[in-house]
Amino acid sequence: MSNDNIMQRLLKSYSFFLLLLVLSSCDLEETNINPNDPLDVPVELLLPPALEAATGEMAEDAAVYAGIFSQYFTGVDNQALPVERYLLDESFNMNPLWQDFYNTPLSTFDQIIQQAEAADAPHYVGVAKIMQAFTIGTVTSLWGDVPFSTAFSGSDNLNPGYDQQDDIYVAIQRLLDEGINDLSEAESVFSPGADDVIYNGDLGQWIKAAYAFKARFLMHIIKQRPEAASLALEAIEQAFLSSEDDLIFTFGFNEAEQNPWYIYFQNTPYVEVDDYFVDLLDGQEDPRKSQLIKRSFGVNRVGPYLADEFAPIRVISYVEMKFLEAEARLRSGEGDAEASLQDAMREHLLLATTDEITADSIEQFISLHASLSGDFENDLEAIITQKYISQFTHIESWTDYRRTGYPVLPVNADGEHPQNPGGDIPRRFIYPQNERLFNTNFPESNPNLQDRFWWDEE
Repeated sequence: MSNDNIMQRLLKSYSFFLLLLVLSSCDLEETNINPNDPLDVPVELLLPPALEAATGEMAEDAAVYAGIFSQYFTGVDNQALPVERYLLDESFNMNPLWQDFYNTPLSTFDQIIQQAEAADAPHYVGVAKIMQAFTIGTVTSLWGDVPFSTAFSGSDNLNPGYDQQDDIYVAIQRLLDEGINDLSEAESVFSPGADDVIYNGDLGQWIKAAYAFKARFLMHIIKQRPEAASLALEAIEQAFLSSEDDLIFTFGFNEAEQNPWYIYFQNTPYVEVDDYFVDLLDGQEDPRKSQLIKRSFGVNRVGPYLADEFAPIRVISYVEMKFLEAEARLRSGEGDAEASLQDAMREHLLLATTDEITADSIEQFISLHASLSGDFENDLEAIITQKYISQFTHIESWTDYRRTGYPVLPVNADGEHPQNPGGDIPRRFIYPQNERLFNTNFPESNPNLQDRFWWDEE
């Protein structure tokens, strides 16, 4: 990226955050920003920080809590210790997390959609719809039923209703299809360029990303929609062709813009890599260990591949597509699941190891750990377990565990209490206190951590 583009990015982010100083508040009424208010902020200024906010959520508190539940992390002190015991505070943990999703990415993408549609700029509409689908898809995978269809009407509706989760997943696929169509329009009054800090205005790459998200969110609902596997395979065919296509947010354009995991482990010494994950890598003598885990002063932290100062965040990737393809082929009976699994592992080994690893050692590792037996459950466990390793730190691994039961994870001690009856690994987040207190459309039944939402029902 040129120095001019870097300066543009900084100026745009600075302008947007000045705007947030005016808009931000912890009250629900101000969280529900009205996209129709005459804010006079060009979409070119809105897009960069919205992209950064949405992607950054993949390496912040939501990923930490999900990571503790999926045995990536263990909470050892302070605010992480209750989470280790499967206890989420509806105010301290949930209020800021909910606002982080709704205040910036979701409301801003909605604002971009409204403004770009009015300006006859479908290319901006397409990008915003794709990222809105990704963000609300992540939110519903954490909380279940959430406000969406009426969540961005400002003072016209201070109590947005909770959309049912099955309706949200229909809306996700609709948004992605519409985004693909918008990006395919030949004419757009203006189009993303340097302000698109993901793909630098390459609309074809955004279309591939939309198909990748279609596959991810189709596989979320596999318990309720067995046909989702075949539909996901159709989407994967039009998604990423290599890791060069990955949807990545890159850091390092200024000193303040550092990788969130790097910042987290610099400032928050209350979380360590769980022994379960360390032992899993050790058990298969995994050559990625030194890049995935950094051991310092007797403590295991996230390693340089994911948490170097300027390491990028891979939001959705070619590697994930190949793992999804392997699972979808296994479920649909279309064959070649083993080849897809091996492709996924081969690519991740190339990405997450040093140059010292040889092609022969990669193939030897794959032959030992990526051979399927023909038994469905054993093969599904093998696919999801290897995906779990490659998706280290990712929220999707908790989703994979809840929808497949793999990998078979140990349960944390002292996790049984009224918020988590039975003490098993949590199935969801609880809702934030502000929603319970201030939204009159809050669900009548306040779920606990073991209450299963729609796609997780058995």
